[in-house]
Amino acid sequence: MKNLILMSVLLIFACSSGGDDSSEDFNSDSDLVGDWVATYQGDDFGTAEMTVSLSGTVTGYADGFSPISGTVSNNGNLTATSGSVDTGYNTTFSGTLQTDGTGSGAWTSSISGYSGTWTAIKQ
Repeated sequence: MKNLILMSVLLIFACSSGGDDSSEDFNSDSDLVGDWVATYQGDDFGTAEMTVSLSGTVTGYADGFSPISGTVSNNGNLTATSGSVDTGYNTTFSGTLQTDGTGSGAWTSSISGYSGTWTAIKQ
């Protein structure tokens, strides 16, 4: 369970949602590009490591083994998911990454009903 939640956190970091135009290209010079470490807490807890690419995609792993994927927008809105389609487990992360190297948001699991918050620091 812990690994699935971590994956979800990473996905949340990876995929951000917000009010900016989805057709706008991600700024590859953004201070958001790079490696991030997130901690999630609430009904479950753990850590996630993720990377924001030059294109704004987010990839990584929660608790070291659960894959995370998502996107981040130019304004830092992140939306990501973690888990396996095969097992039906899905955790969604949403929130904001800041250009000062911090981030925060919320996570929810569609399978367990668990939820909580996450914080992140750019490495």
